[in-house]
Amino acid sequence: MCKTPITRQELLAKVLAEIREHPKCESVKEIAITPVKILDEGTTWHVNIIDSGGADVKLALNIAQKIQENLSPLFEVVD
Repeated sequence: MCKTPITRQELLAKVLAEIREHPKCESVKEIAITPVKILDEGTTWHVNIIDSGGADVKLALNIAQKIQENLSPLFEVVD
């Protein structure tokens, strides 16, 4: 399956919106999207919580990682 190209800013907005949809994560203020090249596998990306905005950091990171798992097969970061 081909991945859909998406800019880092577009992906960041999409992931942040999805994080904020989860209960107790509405206040998350800032995340980071980092493109990662994996030898012999291609390019993927990782998400990290920068400013939880008062939300529980572990919960927000857990939600972010689940979103990453769901979206990383679908989108390729292009900058």
